[in-house]
Formats: sequence, C-alpha cells, structure tokens
Amino acid sequence: MGTSEPPQSPPDRESPALGGLESARRLQQEGARMKARSPEENAKRLLSGEAWSDFCRTLESAGRTILDAPGREAPDVQAEGFLYLLGLTKVGISQAAELVPEQPRFIRIADSFVGAGAENADNSYAHAHIRGDLVYRVFGTRGTVDTFLVELKEGFMQLGDVRNFATLEASELEIQPDGRFEFFVGGPPREHNWMPLDPDARQILIRQYFCDWDEEIPATFDIECLGREGIPPERVTAARAAEILDDAAQNIAGTASFWQEWVDDLRERYDPDTIKPAEFYVGGADDIAYGNDYYVLPEGEALIIEFEPPKARYWAFQLIDLWFKTPDWANRKTSINHKQAWLDADGRCRIVVAHEDPGVPNWLDTDGQTEGVVQYRWIWTENNPHPTTRRVPVGDVRSHLPDGTPTVDPAQRCDEIHRRQLHRLRRERI
Repeated sequence: MGTSEPPQSPPDRESPALGGLESARRLQQEGARMKARSPEENAKRLLSGEAWSDFCRTLESAGRTILDAPGREAPDVQAEGFLYLLGLTKVGISQAAELVPEQPRFIRIADSFVGAGAENADNSYAHAHIRGDLVYRVFGTRGTVDTFLVELKEGFMQLGDVRNFATLEASELEIQPDGRFEFFVGGPPREHNWMPLDPDARQILIRQYFCDWDEEIPATFDIECLGREGIPPERVTAARAAEILDDAAQNIAGTASFWQEWVDDLRERYDPDTIKPAEFYVGGADDIAYGNDYYVLPEGEALIIEFEPPKARYWAFQLIDLWFKTPDWANRKTSINHKQAWLDADGRCRIVVAHEDPGVPNWLDTDGQTEGVVQYRWIWTENNPHPTTRRVPVGDVRSHLPDGTPTVDPAQRCDEIHRRQLHRLRRERI
C-alpha cells in the first residue's frame, strides 16, 4: 500500500456489489425453484422427513464451505469459521421461524457473537419482517445513542435482494420530551413520522450508531401491525413448516458462501501499494460509503494508515476477519470511530494496524491474524478523502508518527478494553 494523493470528489453512487454475485444468482435460482413447489408437495416433504433431511444436508454443505475455503486452513481460522457458522445458524433459524409479518417483532441480527457481512462495530442491528400491503406502527424510546437509521428493504443483499426503498434517520423524527416516539410505515401519507411502504418491501432494518461507547444508552424499538391487534397468527401447516426449513437453510448456506466470495475477490484484487477509495455499494445503506481492502501483515510489521478526516457526520475504521465478520470488538481494540480517534496537530489521523500493542492511541489489534480486511466507512459525507498507507517495523512505529503522539501504557490499555466490555453489557442488555 502506497502514498499516492487521493481524489476528493464524493464517492461514486453507481458502484456495483463486490464479489458474491455468482453466489447470489445461485441463491435466487434455488429460491425460485423452492417457491415453485406446491403446498401439497411441501407438506409431503415434511411428513416424509425429506424437508428436514434437505435442511441438514444444506447445513452440512455450509460446513464444507468453511472447510474448503481457500487461504483459511489455519486451525485458529477454521475455529473462528465454525463459530461464525453457528452464529449464522442461530440467526437464520430465528429469521425463518420467528418473524411473521402479520405479528411482527424485532430480533437482533448481529451482536458480539453473531455477525456476517462486516457488520459495523459501532452498530447494533435489529430487523423485523413486514409485508408491503400492511400498515405498521413502530414505537420506542430515543435513549442517548448518537443516532439510528431505519431502512425499508427488499431483504438481504447476500440473498440477492438488494433494493432499499426508504430511509428515516433519528433527527427526522418528532420525539416527545420524555424521549418516547412513534412512527408509521405504510398506509395513507402522514405529515410527520411516516415512511412510505413499497409493495416489494419485506424487511425493516434498524442500525443504531454508538460513537461514545462510555456514555450512550441504546434506543428501544417495538412494532405492531395495525389491524391485526389481538388476532393470533394462523397455525403453522406442514407445508409452511417445510418452507421455514428451506428458508432457514438457504439463508445460512447462502450467507456463508456469499461473503466468502467477497473475501476471495478482495484477495485477488489486493495491491500492497494502494488502499481502495470508499464507494457506495449496491445493497448497502444509501448514505454509507465503504472502503474495503485486503491486508497481509507479517509478524514484526505494522501498517500505518493516514488520512484527512472526511467532511462527514460519522467515520470509522475497523478490521474484518477472513470470514468477512467483525472480530471481537468488546475484548480487543479492533475498531475506532471519529469520537474515539486521536487527531494529530496537523488535523490528520494516523491509525496503526499491528499484531502487538505499539503503545499509541489509534491502534487496531489484529489478534495475530496476518491476513484480513481493513474496512472504513464515511457516512453522510461531503467528500471522499483517500487514505494512504506505509509499512514499518513495529518497533519503529513511534518514529513514523508526529512528536505529539501520546503514549498509552499497559494499564491505560487495560482500562480502555474494560470500558469496551462495559459498553457491550449496555448495548446487549436484555
């Protein structure tokens, strides 16, 4: 990775999705084939045991995806891969079996254990399933989290459903003095606190942004379908149970293969002398520009990433593992955002990626992984500063940083990690 000066124009909004396209196409074809089955055929599959066998075989094939993934043969990487697959299984089953558009509720789809698709370490994610011909009321409390985004989506990009239909940001809501709010999704237009609902929308996704991890309190969200109050859902038929098993299996296996292809694609495109500029990705949020690039970092080396902070309300850097999952952000310093970062006297930010602690504020901990992904986000940005990088011996890091760079001693680092652990407890409180 080198030091060529960046373009400063806003990111390209026509960027295609990176990698995973072949996997998404296969998933769409398989999904179409499954949806073509008649209720009678699905009921027969369930009662014969075929639907359950198909589900188990698909999970087995997902395990082969982990075992056969190129460049991920190391035992510790394989261990992370199978824990990752457990997380995908947990969420995939919950999405297929628990979320009913007529009786909606929010579930957490990423946390400190479960994750996929390089989830933002500063975000909590929750979603509910919806139907485009119904009307919903979402209500809750604002908390003190920096902000949150509500998106109405076709589904998940890794499953080939890439359309975003509407977005609402916390600052656009009318909120009561005591922090309570409500907004409506679908139905007749309302002057305030309303989102139009496209007939093809099937998911409502909420991203909460935690910038001050020491202080911010999460918002809360509940949802109900208007006109369905007090009405129980229909009993699950044998045909519907088969569909649930099929949907869960497709989600689990499809997610694993899709993001593996992303990492493979990044590895193939890797240029050690550059870091890629931020782009808007098809299927990503409308206001988030992502920079994704591979890294290879031998023992004893450090990677210094330098940039002028963007003219943006939010920016952050983080490391991503070889499964395109955010590593342990609560017990290791694997991420840093605009409120956590140290800026030097010249206004620039210098982040140090290293296997061992160099004793500087803006360290990102690789947890010993010599290969992975560096990801950064510019959100609500007016420009697109292009970071530059240089490799140095880890023992020489301080000589490559400005004289005013503070020292972080082991006790201070331990306290920093403890505060991240306490933040996780607040964020994931039940």
